[in-house]
Amino acid sequence: MSMRGFIARTKANLYFKLPFHNHILNIIKHRRFSGLYIPKTIHIEVTNFCNARCTLCPYLKMTRPKGYMPWHIFEKIVDECTQIEGGGLKIILHKDGEPLMDPLLFKRIEHIKTRLKKSHIHFNSNAMLLNEEKADSILNSRLDSITFSVDGASKEIYENIRQGLKYETVEKNILHFLKRKKEMGKEIHVTLQMVINKDNLHEVDDYKKLWGDKADRIFIKKAHNFLVQKTSFQGGVLGEKQLSRCMQTFYLMLFYWNGDVALCCWDYDNLVGVGNIEKGSLLEIYNNEKLTKVRNAMINKNCKDIAPCNICSQIYGKDGPLWD
Repeated sequence: MSMRGFIARTKANLYFKLPFHNHILNIIKHRRFSGLYIPKTIHIEVTNFCNARCTLCPYLKMTRPKGYMPWHIFEKIVDECTQIEGGGLKIILHKDGEPLMDPLLFKRIEHIKTRLKKSHIHFNSNAMLLNEEKADSILNSRLDSITFSVDGASKEIYENIRQGLKYETVEKNILHFLKRKKEMGKEIHVTLQMVINKDNLHEVDDYKKLWGDKADRIFIKKAHNFLVQKTSFQGGVLGEKQLSRCMQTFYLMLFYWNGDVALCCWDYDNLVGVGNIEKGSLLEIYNNEKLTKVRNAMINKNCKDIAPCNICSQIYGKDGPLWD
């Protein structure tokens, strides 16, 4: 096990075994003395429309409606976050779509920074729509960090995975963005991310050479399996025994564009139906019966009767442990 993995496992074990951990974490993170579960990271899906058809993504399998988050829903989420911000939240403006397709994106960033002054704003983009105008808009906004997802170091491999996108355009857009960032003296943190599977693994070294001296960080990560999609190295083989715990329901809260709440990052089709922010408060939903049931099962490492956790290869297969 790597040192990073050892530290992650130790932290998770302490989290589940330390008495009154919620009281302690809430005081540190949120300045609140409360045994409630309070999210540390908020995903806001500004849209689930996307301009790509990537082979490593469940986008084409998604059956839920597509749209853009109405302003009143977005505003309610942000308003409720002011009650739990404490020392700062991480606000991520994407889930299952491409944020640069959202016409209100930069208005949203400004609104968040006005209301949540201590929080960190981030989103991922495939950079296909990152023209010169959008590049300057991002750099002139109050966005704290951005990740450009580029899953290859050559046109052939990249376009085979990121179907519908053009490698030359993406590369040109990112290089221009980095050039403008330097010219403007902006501090926005830029990550170049490569999601690897068997098709692009051989390009990792070339990828590092291509982007290593340009981005602030290079992040190479294994492809997720998204429940039973079979896009990971291990192919989503499930065992009868739960091998690890997942921390997502303990610190993440994810909102779909229509205000519905997702169970986790891999719940791309709202399979659980946790709640909707228009029908309850943020903390009420985050501590409701459905999420309490999932958390208790996760603490006991026994999710066999919890769908879709019981078909997740991150905890029932060898595609994890990502969190434990």
